[in-house]
Amino acid sequence: MKFILSFTGIQNSLHKNIGTKIKMIVQEKKPQELLEDRIFTISNLLSISRVFLLPFFITFTKTYMASSEKTEFLVYAVLTCLLAVLTDYLDGFLARLLHQESVLGRYLDPICDKIVTIGGLLVIVHYFRFPLWILIAYIIREILGIWLGSFLYLKRGIQGKPNWWGKFGVGLVALTVLWYMCIPLIEFQIPGESILKHPEISGYILVLILCTGIFAYSKRYWDIVFHPEKIQIDPADKKTRKKYELV
Repeated sequence: MKFILSFTGIQNSLHKNIGTKIKMIVQEKKPQELLEDRIFTISNLLSISRVFLLPFFITFTKTYMASSEKTEFLVYAVLTCLLAVLTDYLDGFLARLLHQESVLGRYLDPICDKIVTIGGLLVIVHYFRFPLWILIAYIIREILGIWLGSFLYLKRGIQGKPNWWGKFGVGLVALTVLWYMCIPLIEFQIPGESILKHPEISGYILVLILCTGIFAYSKRYWDIVFHPEKIQIDPADKKTRKKYELV
């Protein structure tokens, strides 16, 4: 027997169901349904622009590493990284400000984040000796995140909600990349031993954040993925309805 995870009819009949918990039953979605919402919005274009900044970041870094005398290219690379961070903040802010929030945008933003963060980490692995095993752990975590987000949408009709651990992780990746990129400048400005010369610290903190985020997501979505028949919804509980928001 196939379960249907849906809130269809719930919102139209809240007055009949106040105080009554309703079993969550599964509504599958098709990928093309994502394109039924607004596509060409300022926030979506900002998200995509982050990906197009990545080749510039790689080129500037490669040029600097080929000739360390060309310090201006290191500055360009750092500024490109900062610009990517700025677009990450602005896309969500403008989506809310201009009322351009969409299901597609909520998926596009984290996907662009994943592409850019993995690309940034690859650069510092190749040029600045960032621990490869941390990059591998990060990629595995992102693959799991893509699988979970796709499964929740396509098989459960629910949009996975980002948690603060995930957002903090993206910010920490940006900080890590910037820290490693600035090491040549730090070594020039600060002689002798300094904690500023050990950017790998942020990498180890990143691993801790990744593990915590995986635990938080598992706790939140385990029953939805494996036991949707156990979930009960109280239509009067706004927090619960938001948590299991239908997309």
